[in-house]
Amino acid sequence: MGCKANQYDTQSIRERFLSKGFIECANGPVDYYLVNTCTVTGGADQKSRNIIRRCIQSSPKSKVIVTGCLAEKDWAQLKAIKGIHLIVKKSFFPEKISGFSQHTRAFLKIQDGCSNFCTYCKVALVRGKERSKKLKLILEEAKQLAACGYKEIVLTGICLGAYGRSSGVRETLADVVGALENIPGLLRIRLSSIEAGDVSPELIKCFKGSKKLCRHLHIPIQSGDDRILRLMNRKYSAKQYADLIGRLKSAIPSLVITTDCLIGFPGETEENFEHTVELVKKIIPLKAHIFPYSSRPQTKAAGFKEAVDPRVIRLRCDKLAKVAGECRKEVMRGFIGSTAEVLIENESGECLEGLTDNYLPVKLPYRPELKNTIVKVRLNKMGEDVFLGGYGKAQA
Repeated sequence: MGCKANQYDTQSIRERFLSKGFIECANGPVDYYLVNTCTVTGGADQKSRNIIRRCIQSSPKSKVIVTGCLAEKDWAQLKAIKGIHLIVKKSFFPEKISGFSQHTRAFLKIQDGCSNFCTYCKVALVRGKERSKKLKLILEEAKQLAACGYKEIVLTGICLGAYGRSSGVRETLADVVGALENIPGLLRIRLSSIEAGDVSPELIKCFKGSKKLCRHLHIPIQSGDDRILRLMNRKYSAKQYADLIGRLKSAIPSLVITTDCLIGFPGETEENFEHTVELVKKIIPLKAHIFPYSSRPQTKAAGFKEAVDPRVIRLRCDKLAKVAGECRKEVMRGFIGSTAEVLIENESGECLEGLTDNYLPVKLPYRPELKNTIVKVRLNKMGEDVFLGGYGKAQA
């Protein structure tokens, strides 16, 4: 469950079990379940608890182990669930992985923790202070993943752009990208979510000079209103965010932006919300992940007054989703007829599916020998939320 960093943690835990002689089972009966929880939203809390209960009910004789972000601060509510054998409150960082189960792209966590303390967010409370993995360890892990056949590595962290700010590591995120550039067999380096203030001139220079860094950035907006941004403790204005996106698109041809928006923050008026709509229209993201605000215990915003009616939040989310959908179509229309390279990831019926380096989804005619290869394609036309492409020449 949860973010890319949590999925990396799950893979690390999986490999620990396998190294000790355990066998992973697709179906029961099993001796142990391990649930790696998420707590980023109220919905994530509920999903974590539901999965725990489902494990307990489906196999009463199995032992259920619970770890992850929900266990860090809310272990007391988990203890109330009858049937949990063990709750593990522990950071697994630094860890490494040798593969990524059931994925074509491998996530590589190079950073953990957050010191931003956005007022709505619980993550800084459960993940702890910023810390960075040493570059030598990152390179060893990336070489192992590339040797196992992974063509794309997604660099991830709780606050990825904070890489190098912790003690003991001198390098920056740009340095990591530059070092990974030389690994044989690694054809793509992708960045996961990064904060607007962490997009440095050095990182932009990496994009301009790199042959492997994917032309896609996920940069959260959260709100397009300056008053709400201040209440959220976000460290930029709407204009600063828009100016950054403008500079990035000017500097990096064919760059695609995706983003996050948090709707219904305490005190958000209709005017505040419309400012978010306007900013989304201005930056034209390929995708906007839209989250309704949910109060998180122990965060500063949990004590804020002027809660927004849930029905109003739903209406605002629906409106923004329509705007984001039009932005997606506009971005995709701009690439019709162009050529691109697609990493083939999945099978879907009689088609193969994959992503361009700038995160455009593509469906292609079925050719089984192309799985986990990068192929040159022509983006012939837009289907339902995806490009329908034709083949060029494949890379190994």
